[in-house]
Amino acid sequence: MGKLERLSKKSIISYGFGDMASQLVWQFVGTYLTVFYMDIVGLAPMAVSTIMMVAKIWDGINDPMMGGIAERTRSKWGRFRPWIVFGAPFLALFSVLTFTAPFGNGKAGVIWATITYIGAGMLYTLVNIPYGALAGVMTTHDSDRNALNSIRGIGMQIGMLIINFGSPILLMALSGSEVITQDSYMIAAIIFAIISLPMFYIVFRNSKEIVMPRTSQEKVSVAANLKVIFTNKYLMIIVVSMFFQMAGNMGRISVMTFYATHCLGNFALMSLLMTLPSLGSILGNIMAPFLIRTFGKHGKRNVLIASLGGKGIALIWLFFIPFDNIPMVIAAHVVFAIAGFGFPSTLSMVTDAVDYQDLRTNVRSDGVAYAFYGLATKIGNAVGSAAGVMLMAAFGYVSGAEITASAQNGINMATNLVPGILFVVSALIPWIFWKMTDKEADEIREKLVVRNKKEAEEAK
Repeated sequence: MGKLERLSKKSIISYGFGDMASQLVWQFVGTYLTVFYMDIVGLAPMAVSTIMMVAKIWDGINDPMMGGIAERTRSKWGRFRPWIVFGAPFLALFSVLTFTAPFGNGKAGVIWATITYIGAGMLYTLVNIPYGALAGVMTTHDSDRNALNSIRGIGMQIGMLIINFGSPILLMALSGSEVITQDSYMIAAIIFAIISLPMFYIVFRNSKEIVMPRTSQEKVSVAANLKVIFTNKYLMIIVVSMFFQMAGNMGRISVMTFYATHCLGNFALMSLLMTLPSLGSILGNIMAPFLIRTFGKHGKRNVLIASLGGKGIALIWLFFIPFDNIPMVIAAHVVFAIAGFGFPSTLSMVTDAVDYQDLRTNVRSDGVAYAFYGLATKIGNAVGSAAGVMLMAAFGYVSGAEITASAQNGINMATNLVPGILFVVSALIPWIFWKMTDKEADEIREKLVVRNKKEAEEAK
C-alpha cells in the first residue's frame, strides 16, 4: 500500500455534502410523512404503522444485500461511488412520490403508500450505505477519519436545520396559512429533491477510494461475510445502540408536528424547537474531535455516552413541563441541543469495529458493516414512528376530532418520555459492553497497514 497521503480539505468538506443532501430528502420524509398520511390522506393509524413496519421488515433483507453488492462492485470509480451518483436521481424522485396520493385513503391508497415508501427506503439504502462506507476507504489516518465523520455530522445537521427551520415556513407560505395542504407537501418535496442532486455529485466528484479490497478477499462469499459480521462484537454493540437511539430520535421527529400543534398550540414553534437540536449538533460536531481527544482513553465511547445520556435526561425533563410554560419548553430543547455531539463518535466506532474484524478474520466488510448500521437506523426509525402513532391512538387521538387531555398526554409521551428512555438505554449499551480503547484501535490500524503492505509486495 505504501504511505498514504493525508486527505485534502476539499475532499473532507465535499464528503459532508452527502449527508446534507440525504437529510433534505429523508428528513423531510421522516418529519412530515406520518402527518401527511394521517391528516391529509386520511389513512388510519393502524395502516400507517403497518406500512412502516412492512417497509422495515423488507429493509432487514434489503440492506445487508445492498451492502454485499456494494462490497463486491468493481468499477473504474471504485466500489461505492457509482451507487451514489447513479442512485441519487431515483432517490429524489421517490421522495416526491411519497407525498402524492392519487388513489385516496382506500385499499389502493394504502398499496400506493406502501410501494412508494418502500421504494424510497430501498433507494435511500442504495445511496447511503455506499456513502457511509466511503469514509472508511478514503484514508487510514484516524484523524482524517474523525474529520470525515465530523464533517458528515455537520452536513447532516445543516440539512436537518434547513428542513427543521425552513420546512414549516415553506409549507405555510405554499399553503397560505397554518393549515397545510396536500400540494404544499409535494411542492416542498420537489424543491428539496432538486437541491439535493448537485450535492450528491460533489461527493462523487471529490471523494476518492484509496483503501482497496485485498486479492485474497475476492473469493469470500456473501454468506461468509455475514457470518463474520455477526461475530463482530463491537459492530453489534454499535448497531444495537443505534437502534435504540434512532427509535427515540426519529420516533420523536415523526410526531413532533402533533406536539407543537395540539399540545403547545402553535405549529409555528416547530421551526424553533426543531432548529435548536440542529444548531447544537453542528457545534457539537465541530467540537467532537477535541472532545474525543480529551475524554480519556475511551474518548470516542465516553463522548457518545455523554451525548446520548444528556439527550435522554433532557427529554424526560421535557415530558414533565406544562404545555403553557413555553420558556421552560425551549430551555429543555436547548439542553437537548447542547448534548448533540455524539454522532462522529458513532461513525468512528463503526470504522474501528471494521478494522478490528479485518485484523481478526482477514475479512474486511465496510459495505456490509454500514448496511447493518443503516439497517439499525431505519428499523429504529420505523419502530419509533409506528410506536408513537399507536401510542397516540391508544390515548384517544383521532385525526380531525377534538383533542382531549388524554390525547395530549399520549402525544407528550410519544414525543418526549418514551424517546428519552430510549436514549438512556442507547447510552447504557456502549458503557457496559464497549472495551476497546482508542489506543488499541490505533494499534490495530497500524498492524493492518503493515500486513496489507507486505501482501501487496508479495503479490508483485
